[in-house]
Amino acid sequence: MKFKRRTVLSGLVGLSLPMIVASCASNSPTSNSSTSSSPASPEAAASPASPSGPVTVRIGYQKATELDLLRSRGNLDKQIKELGGSVEWSLFPSGPPMLEAMNAGKIDFGGVGESPPIFSQAGGGLFYYASVTPLSGDTQDIVVAKDSSIQSAADLKGKKVALQKGSSAHYLLLKVLEENGIAANEVEVVSLSPADGRSAFEQGNVDAWSIWDPFLAVVQETSNVRSLKVGRERRTFFLSSQQFAKSSPDYLKVVLAAAKENGEWVKQNTRTVAEQFAKDIKVEVSILEEVYKRRSWDVLPVDEKIQEAQQQVADTFYKAQVIPKSIQVKEAFLPQDEYTKVFPS
Repeated sequence: MKFKRRTVLSGLVGLSLPMIVASCASNSPTSNSSTSSSPASPEAAASPASPSGPVTVRIGYQKATELDLLRSRGNLDKQIKELGGSVEWSLFPSGPPMLEAMNAGKIDFGGVGESPPIFSQAGGGLFYYASVTPLSGDTQDIVVAKDSSIQSAADLKGKKVALQKGSSAHYLLLKVLEENGIAANEVEVVSLSPADGRSAFEQGNVDAWSIWDPFLAVVQETSNVRSLKVGRERRTFFLSSQQFAKSSPDYLKVVLAAAKENGEWVKQNTRTVAEQFAKDIKVEVSILEEVYKRRSWDVLPVDEKIQEAQQQVADTFYKAQVIPKSIQVKEAFLPQDEYTKVFPS
């Protein structure tokens, strides 16, 4: 697959949503703790959690996501404090830098989409899949201008498609091309952040844009576009560092239980959550509410079917020569006897 990378100042054009800008460049997170508003020192951030003393659970989150809501509600901080520990929250712009931080020993837990873990594992990342949230095909698609000559996915051959490399949108395009008998190198992929991808798409610099919510919902609502209706089910995951899962399984279970409760709460309060985050990410409340309504908030256990699905994602990226080596995703799943001890019933 041919790649073309454009360098632009992120956030200056289009919609700027730090939660979704999946750049693989290094980014510095901002941190806050349940006991202090100042960032932790590098030494403290890199020190592993110890089951024999006070535990600081270090959680990475992205704006307007499940973990951002969990942070803002404060329930988890109270529960961990009752156990004698504390929570340190670190904000990241996207999944890849979050997993870089996890691999560097700076965070213990975080939430990402289905593709960043594949790239992290291929690069030697040490983590475990802790839970899964399935998302429907309505939450992603490939869009074209309303007057475009592209009428179906079969017409993408020879076209320029904007997407974020290594994202679920990238995986969507690869599968769509495969199903339509189009070789990966017969489409020119322009790797752009979602904000810059929207700008390039609306300016006519690319022929199509592979994208997910909330960007998808925004462009469907505000731009003159057609959806190719090729979206498919995808997944988001909560991941734990291997160190945290092994040394503090009881704390991991508390985090997952709080995440499950958080998911159940938001199902009944989507409007409230949309109002809370709309200003932060510069999206209309009505659009964000629709985004939250059409996605799942269930926090479910991972199993062999999830392993198989993630292996397919890994194999697809490897076949397209996007990751450097073949991986076995089962190596990033806890043995079942250990997993049952950390996932809440």
